[in-house]
Amino acid sequence: MSAAIQLLNQPITDTEPFEKQFDKQLNNVSVFEMAPEQRLRRALAYITELQSEVRALREELVQAERSVTHHQQLLRNAMLREQELRAQLVKEFRI
Repeated sequence: MSAAIQLLNQPITDTEPFEKQFDKQLNNVSVFEMAPEQRLRRALAYITELQSEVRALREELVQAERSVTHHQQLLRNAMLREQELRAQLVKEFRI
Protein backbone atom coordinates (compact mmCIF):
# COMPACT_ATOMS: atom_id res chain seq x y z
CA MET A 1 0.00 0.00 0.00
CA SER A 2 2.79 2.41 0.84
CA ALA A 3 4.46 1.72 -2.50
CA ALA A 4 1.31 2.74 -4.33
CA ILE A 5 1.05 5.95 -2.31
CA GLN A 6 4.66 6.82 -3.05
CA LEU A 7 4.14 6.30 -6.76
CA LEU A 8 1.13 8.60 -6.75
CA ASN A 9 3.03 11.33 -4.94
CA GLN A 10 5.88 11.38 -7.48
CA PRO A 11 5.85 14.06 -10.16
CA ILE A 12 4.50 12.90 -13.50
CA THR A 13 7.46 14.23 -15.49
CA ASP A 14 11.05 14.49 -14.35
CA THR A 15 12.55 17.94 -14.45
CA GLU A 16 16.06 16.61 -15.26
CA PRO A 17 17.03 14.49 -18.24
CA PHE A 18 17.91 10.89 -17.46
CA GLU A 19 21.59 11.35 -18.39
CA LYS A 20 22.08 14.07 -15.76
CA GLN A 21 20.51 11.91 -13.05
CA PHE A 22 22.92 9.12 -13.96
CA ASP A 23 25.93 11.45 -13.80
CA LYS A 24 24.96 12.61 -10.33
CA GLN A 25 24.82 9.04 -9.07
CA LEU A 26 28.28 8.26 -10.45
CA ASN A 27 29.84 11.31 -8.81
CA ASN A 28 29.32 9.76 -5.39
CA VAL A 29 31.22 6.59 -6.30
CA SER A 30 34.97 6.38 -5.81
CA VAL A 31 36.82 4.64 -8.59
CA PHE A 32 39.62 2.33 -7.49
CA GLU A 33 42.06 1.10 -10.06
CA MET A 34 44.33 -1.84 -9.51
CA ALA A 35 48.03 -1.27 -9.36
CA PRO A 36 49.96 -2.30 -12.48
CA GLU A 37 51.61 -5.12 -10.48
CA GLN A 38 48.22 -6.55 -9.58
CA ARG A 39 47.00 -6.33 -13.16
CA LEU A 40 50.20 -8.00 -14.35
CA ARG A 41 49.84 -10.76 -11.75
CA ARG A 42 46.24 -11.40 -12.77
CA ALA A 43 47.15 -11.37 -16.44
CA LEU A 44 49.99 -13.84 -15.89
CA ALA A 45 47.72 -16.11 -13.87
CA TYR A 46 45.14 -15.98 -16.64
CA ILE A 47 47.79 -16.71 -19.28
CA THR A 48 49.02 -19.69 -17.25
CA GLU A 49 45.46 -20.98 -16.92
CA LEU A 50 44.90 -20.64 -20.65
CA GLN A 51 48.18 -22.39 -21.44
CA SER A 52 47.25 -25.36 -19.24
CA GLU A 53 43.85 -25.50 -20.94
CA VAL A 54 45.54 -25.49 -24.36
CA ARG A 55 47.83 -28.34 -23.22
CA ALA A 56 44.85 -30.36 -22.03
CA LEU A 57 43.00 -29.75 -25.30
CA ARG A 58 46.06 -30.80 -27.31
CA GLU A 59 46.33 -34.02 -25.31
CA GLU A 60 42.65 -34.72 -25.97
CA LEU A 61 43.20 -34.03 -29.66
CA VAL A 62 46.13 -36.47 -29.81
CA GLN A 63 44.02 -39.14 -28.08
CA ALA A 64 41.14 -38.53 -30.49
CA GLU A 65 43.48 -38.78 -33.48
CA ARG A 66 44.86 -42.07 -32.17
CA SER A 67 41.35 -43.37 -31.63
CA VAL A 68 40.29 -42.39 -35.15
CA THR A 69 43.38 -44.03 -36.64
CA HIS A 70 42.68 -47.20 -34.66
CA HIS A 71 39.04 -47.28 -35.79
CA GLN A 72 40.06 -46.69 -39.40
CA GLN A 73 42.45 -49.67 -39.20
CA LEU A 74 39.72 -51.83 -37.69
CA LEU A 75 37.37 -50.77 -40.51
CA ARG A 76 39.97 -51.64 -43.17
CA ASN A 77 40.55 -55.02 -41.53
CA ALA A 78 36.82 -55.70 -41.42
CA MET A 79 36.43 -54.76 -45.09
CA LEU A 80 39.32 -57.06 -46.06
CA ARG A 81 37.82 -59.88 -44.02
CA GLU A 82 34.45 -59.32 -45.69
CA GLN A 83 36.08 -59.52 -49.14
CA GLU A 84 37.88 -62.74 -48.15
CA LEU A 85 34.64 -64.29 -46.90
CA ARG A 86 32.79 -63.28 -50.08
CA ALA A 87 35.56 -64.77 -52.22
CA GLN A 88 35.45 -67.97 -50.17
CA LEU A 89 31.65 -68.13 -50.50
CA VAL A 90 31.87 -67.71 -54.29
CA LYS A 91 34.46 -70.54 -54.45
CA GLU A 92 32.20 -72.83 -52.43
CA PHE A 93 29.22 -72.20 -54.70
CA ARG A 94 31.26 -72.90 -57.86
CA ILE A 95 32.35 -76.28 -56.64
